[in-house]
Amino acid sequence: MLKNIYLSDRFFYLAGVCIFLFGLSFSFPILFIFSKFFLLVFLVVCIIDWLLVSKTLPDIDCSRKVTIKLSLGDPQLVTYTLTNESTKDLDITVIDELPYQLQLRDQIISEELLSGKSIVQDLVITPLIRGLYKFGDINLYVSNPRLGIVQQRKKISATENSEVYPSIIQMKKYELQVFSKTAFLSGIRKARKIGESDEFEHIRPYIQGDNIKKINWKATSRKNQLMINEYQNTRSQTIYCIIDKGRAMKMPFHDMTLLDHAINSSLVISNIILKKYDKVGLITFSNKIGAIVKASSKHGQLELISKKLYDQKTDFKEPSFELLFYTIRKQIQRRSIILMYSNFENMIEVDRNLPYLKSIAKKHLLVLILFINTEIQDAAEKECTSKSEIYLKTFADKAIYEKEKISQLLNIHGIQTILTKPEDLSVNVINKYLDFKNKRAQ
Repeated sequence: MLKNIYLSDRFFYLAGVCIFLFGLSFSFPILFIFSKFFLLVFLVVCIIDWLLVSKTLPDIDCSRKVTIKLSLGDPQLVTYTLTNESTKDLDITVIDELPYQLQLRDQIISEELLSGKSIVQDLVITPLIRGLYKFGDINLYVSNPRLGIVQQRKKISATENSEVYPSIIQMKKYELQVFSKTAFLSGIRKARKIGESDEFEHIRPYIQGDNIKKINWKATSRKNQLMINEYQNTRSQTIYCIIDKGRAMKMPFHDMTLLDHAINSSLVISNIILKKYDKVGLITFSNKIGAIVKASSKHGQLELISKKLYDQKTDFKEPSFELLFYTIRKQIQRRSIILMYSNFENMIEVDRNLPYLKSIAKKHLLVLILFINTEIQDAAEKECTSKSEIYLKTFADKAIYEKEKISQLLNIHGIQTILTKPEDLSVNVINKYLDFKNKRAQ
């Protein structure tokens, strides 16, 4: 019981006054009696305060509400409900045992709670690491608002686990944007459709303005009215998301690695692909092959991809594009669209891996997604005021030029590239996919 008793600042202030009076009584003996009386009253008040607070503890409660699945990199709410069913007003401080990954140690609630009242307060958290998040017990520190000398701790058992998955929030947000009429406001382009739809869907009555070449004469003779064939865009195209888990993907941006940005984007584009009735698969690799999910459009494919992305761990070694080439040749039999998330910072890396990328591009439509280093870009745009800043700007300009040169070289060899900032990653990948979809590229 004693380990749950805490002394407030007010206790030490009063104790300091008591010590001062006893010290002063050496010079003024008449104060000694007053000092002893003050000490006695002080101890009695402390005991009374402790008894009053202890009596109210059973009537204090606090609960936490948090979703089982949290989204990586997105602000989310943890809701606390604090209730005072006692007959006294109380000062209550709530400190939660939050997961260590969040690195949050601040108090959640600290205010006076009136008798018979409840308060609800939200805590905003932003998970930046995938994995299991363990929420521990809730600690309540209760004191009397009038005396406030002694605090009593009440520990509420509230242990629960949440899992941080690739961003489900971003996935739903981009799904709404892609299929809304105002998609262009969020940067998603409506690409012009090339040619006509080529996959039969159904027969419907002719409407003035329809293409007369689509008239179905057999159906017209049966119905005794003009009927036309309705077509739709080609479905069941095969798209694979391939994620490089190598050393270069460890680069941080907004407190998350490029790998995590790529994982979030893969889930977003996988959902869009399935909504467009195409097949989607997944391959991850580093110095060895990680997850492999065969391309499919069956029910549960998105959940399977999400679970595989959740489990991805890496020691950020040098990636093996040679191993990736042989894996693709073995696992992907038909021509497919490959969206490969990787990053090259210099021509040496490109020259070493270009033969394997060219071999992949011969059999598949390869799109290599590269990242712009925003800090280098900011350094290149910064005005120089010293010699060191001039050197920094020169190196930044050189790095930007080399990145653009890499993109041009890949395009020359038939490898399409997306050079993007991490914050624009999902939008640019979606635009590229929609462009392929409307051009029926394969």
